[in-house]
Amino acid sequence: MSYLDYPRLHFTGGFLADPSTVNNTPNNYADANSEIKQLELYWNPNGTGIFDLQNCVVTKVVYGPGDETTDPAVDPVIGQPVIALYTSAAPKLVDLDPDQQNVSEIWGLTMQVAGVSANPGSIADFVRGDYVAGSYNAIWVQAQNGPRSSASGAGVYESTLENLRWTTSATPQSKFLTQLKAASPTQLSVNFTVNAHNNSPVIYVFSNGTLAQCESAGVPADVVAKLQPMTQYFMNYDSNGVPIDPGYVPTVSYVNHQLNLLLGQADANTYGDIILAQTLLASSTQSANINTAFPTGLTNGTIGPKTDAKPVFYTPSRTMAPWGTSSICYFAPFQTRQAGSAVQVTLNIGNALATDRPGYNDPANRFGVDLTALGNLTLVYFDQSQAQTISLSNAVPFAALPGDSASMAQLMNAGAGIITLQVDPALLPPGVTVAQANAAILSMPLGLLGQSASVPRTIWCAENLQGYNLRADQFAFRMNPGVTSGPQQPYGDTTIVRLYATVFGQPAPNCQIDTWLMSEQDAITYTSNTLGTSGTRGIKNIAIPQNALTFSDAQLGGGTTPTSGGTTVTTNAQGMAELKISASDPGFPRASQNVDGQIYFVRYNFHSPALKASFTQDANDLISILLFSQQNFPATPSWDNCIQSILPQYAKLYPIMGRFQLNDYDTVVQYQEAIRTVLAKPMEDALHMPVIRDLSIARTQVVLQWFANGAPKS
Repeated sequence: MSYLDYPRLHFTGGFLADPSTVNNTPNNYADANSEIKQLELYWNPNGTGIFDLQNCVVTKVVYGPGDETTDPAVDPVIGQPVIALYTSAAPKLVDLDPDQQNVSEIWGLTMQVAGVSANPGSIADFVRGDYVAGSYNAIWVQAQNGPRSSASGAGVYESTLENLRWTTSATPQSKFLTQLKAASPTQLSVNFTVNAHNNSPVIYVFSNGTLAQCESAGVPADVVAKLQPMTQYFMNYDSNGVPIDPGYVPTVSYVNHQLNLLLGQADANTYGDIILAQTLLASSTQSANINTAFPTGLTNGTIGPKTDAKPVFYTPSRTMAPWGTSSICYFAPFQTRQAGSAVQVTLNIGNALATDRPGYNDPANRFGVDLTALGNLTLVYFDQSQAQTISLSNAVPFAALPGDSASMAQLMNAGAGIITLQVDPALLPPGVTVAQANAAILSMPLGLLGQSASVPRTIWCAENLQGYNLRADQFAFRMNPGVTSGPQQPYGDTTIVRLYATVFGQPAPNCQIDTWLMSEQDAITYTSNTLGTSGTRGIKNIAIPQNALTFSDAQLGGGTTPTSGGTTVTTNAQGMAELKISASDPGFPRASQNVDGQIYFVRYNFHSPALKASFTQDANDLISILLFSQQNFPATPSWDNCIQSILPQYAKLYPIMGRFQLNDYDTVVQYQEAIRTVLAKPMEDALHMPVIRDLSIARTQVVLQWFANGAPKS
């Protein structure tokens, strides 16, 4: 069971994603770039790393087929908040590596539905659970006329809520929460889209001209002189390695941070508002084609039952993929089920349809699904008795999606894009019965067609011709060679990647799957062209040495010889294959940039040439591995012999840790208890530092040992 099953709730609202961007390029890690004027700041250099849910509320509950409500008088959980509960600290948004920013993970998130709050209409019934940290997927450019930035992109987070806590007996009682607890008391399935994230900051310009304006507006000359370094700050390099727009500094948060450092707190407080007013770049304020505030976006989601321990981040299901190179749709998961004599299709189009501008929340102003470009949308099956192909000639319509912008917006907002359809006899061609259509839906590929007066009949999405689907459960892994993996140490020298194959929604047993390690050039080409990492300068020397990872079929145990570069694995009766990856020391291939370890990418696909040829795979459905370097440190660590080569980098690259002045021995000793505490937190803890979780086990342990030994200088 999953979020596509019953009972389920839908919610809508916004989210905050506030990552720091100083660590967006490996170039900034290099020791040679030690001053701010040498660093690319990108769009949010003072980001906190926080991920949060904002103003999310329950919009609909679905008890079962045809039994649902959006009315709080029917079920008081409607309108109740869905929040990120701060149990110890705010949840964090984490990129795997500066050379792979396309698998952003959420760590330390506890989600709660309902519960007593400041809302006078709140209810005491609630459920809360810990979100298993995982990355988003199905990332694409959704908004056709949005900003020329990742704000036009969209993606999906899916995971499991575990360690559930319930209250379901209060008055008024939520029928839905009572049913959900009975169906799935120990874990839940959660799936939500994220889009319309505004990463266009307000910019302040520090130039000789704006500094003169500050002085004319009353800032003393000696104070203005201290601002001169900011004229050399910059956000990005051009293709020739020359800073673009020196003196352009993003976000009021970062400017205020630098004013405090350069002027001191007293003068920053006295003259800060004047400086901000005189340096503001007016053209950097809100653009017309996005209606979310910096750095927030929109989200729509679903929570439902989960009864299987695995997979954690994926619902094995049928999937329609974008059809053809000109499709303006993306992957649409769905499942089919018998409901009496009918066959129902529960389809998730929450991340599948192009929007005009980002988000679904204001279709009257073109912030919604682009029905003008898509046409009227119809669900079809491709009749294989006519021709064993996917084409317009054998497409049989059987159900229609909402055809007007207001109804589509209601589906996307109140229903998170999840709709259950069944055969509409009025749409069937002459001679095709409902029973025949029902049988075809279960055994033939489905698709999504668009057509209108201005849109010719077009296949936007289609299922694999043979009905096969394949996906890894988890995409991002961290490995530490020399550290034995086990139940209490999931980040050691081995890991298991689980791959799931289905055929028309059922497990596909004895299915062979090829896996292979991407070459250095292929890895550079891939990550340089993703939505997350594109624009990052300095990507080089990745995915080497190739022999640092070896692969074997975990389900064959000792009966297989590990191979370097990839292997073929076979699914079991449940349609699951297990790829075991073992790690050895990669050395320091990115030493010139002072980036620890190495990033690798592992691709997978069907072994059968026929299946591989007909299967459309998301280009980002691959395995990303951050393999740390294996290091030996002095038996008695000191600041001089090793610690000063580990901690100072974090003062430069991670503003949230920079307040500790990690490049200064005396300051580190002064704050050693606070630093030690956050370093010792489990990876899953929201308070764990560093935020980006790129400090290897070996480096973490030597720092903790140094603190335990009294933090000696030499």
